[in-house]
Amino acid sequence: MTRLPLISTLFRTLFISFGLSFNAVAEVNVAPLVANLPEGASTAVIAKNIDQNKIVADYNGSTFMLPASTQKVFTAVAAKLALGDEFKFDTALLTNGKIQNGDLDGNLIVRFTGDPDLTSGQLYDLLAELKKQGVNKINGDLVLDTSVFSSHDRGLGWIWNDLTMCFNSPPSAANIDNNCFYAELDANQAPGETVKINVPAQFPIQVFGQVYIADSNEAPYCQLDVVVHDNNRYQVKGCLARQTKPFGLSFAVQDPDAYAAAIIQRQLKRLGIEFNGKVLQPQKMQQGQLLVQHFSKPLPDLLKKMMKKSDNQIADSLFRAVAYHYYKRPASFQLGTLAVKSILQKQGIKFGNSILADGSGLSRHNLVAPKTMLSVLEYIARNEDKLHLMETFPIAGVDGTISGRGGLINPPLVKNVIAKTGSLKGVYNLAGFMNNARGEKVAFVQFINGYSTGELESKTKRGPLVQFESALYNALYKD
Repeated sequence: MTRLPLISTLFRTLFISFGLSFNAVAEVNVAPLVANLPEGASTAVIAKNIDQNKIVADYNGSTFMLPASTQKVFTAVAAKLALGDEFKFDTALLTNGKIQNGDLDGNLIVRFTGDPDLTSGQLYDLLAELKKQGVNKINGDLVLDTSVFSSHDRGLGWIWNDLTMCFNSPPSAANIDNNCFYAELDANQAPGETVKINVPAQFPIQVFGQVYIADSNEAPYCQLDVVVHDNNRYQVKGCLARQTKPFGLSFAVQDPDAYAAAIIQRQLKRLGIEFNGKVLQPQKMQQGQLLVQHFSKPLPDLLKKMMKKSDNQIADSLFRAVAYHYYKRPASFQLGTLAVKSILQKQGIKFGNSILADGSGLSRHNLVAPKTMLSVLEYIARNEDKLHLMETFPIAGVDGTISGRGGLINPPLVKNVIAKTGSLKGVYNLAGFMNNARGEKVAFVQFINGYSTGELESKTKRGPLVQFESALYNALYKD
């Protein structure tokens, strides 16, 4: 009995001599903190002190959950490794003919490669180069080359009733103005009258409606629905209360190829370039003489926008671009899954039974364990001198999707936590890094699924989340 204090003193001396402390090896107990969250929520948290190479919190860390937009961390790392910092999307005009006497004798080939930032203005500038090269007439067809991508332009498990919303716009090879447009509704009419719908002239879209103005008794029960028809025609149905000022509604383009073809034909007409041919959409890549080319911003810029703003289209365009460059064949979402997993597995990331259905995290089919996400964060931390990815993460209280995150905007967390968010209905996730009180790097993953406050669908519904996150990350900071 008298020897125990001596042994205890010996161990304490050894810990101190190696620069460690008993506090440094303590784990944060997450279980009591979960009580802050609404009943029924599923929670998983894991955190690791990178400098000490020690897990400092683990609560359901092996449980599969919806990652939501934290999935973009996988996409970012895979894109860095497979594409490199010099990568740019390109949009090009080619021809299989010749320009002579003001005519382009042959087809005009427009090659799209999935540039998620391509604007109609940039496309117009490309076509304007034809005019500068002396083209006044095209004696051939318009060929849309979208062969880099194959199969559906949306991932498996994307929710059907979100498909008309712009955050769900298809990340297709032909992607102009984010494949999103808006219409104006004039609802300043008497009850029973029909709402007027106006589509700005620059959009080759048809929107027609059967929306009427409801009286004060009916208005609280009104709902607007959108029905999509072929050739980018939209029918808006339902009712709404009288509005004194016009307001806009945004819609996702449903047929990107038809949309691109219509825009190109309008722009050719505006430039005074005569075209009377057909629009062709072959499945194979087209060869021809390069006439002019437009490049997107380089990969680091695209990744910064993707991570800071949680841009879904950049994520899913890169997801398939990675697959196209990795396998040298037209890329589907399924091929994107194979490519991202293969690339990361070569770096020691173990996915096990994880499911990756897309690059953005929109799919409800995605299933990832926090420990898997943590392993990717560890890889980033260990290789940051080459990856330079930490600078793309949103900074608490400063920028991106956590600039106003309630539980992270006070010291010592503000400006100290960098994290990718992941949000879907009932999902509040974080994956990122912080420095603890000793200046050591801590990587963490928080997955909260099934979060619901029932009827309290107001600003206060985030109250429990704010309490939980504030308590959790302050505890990790002090640990």
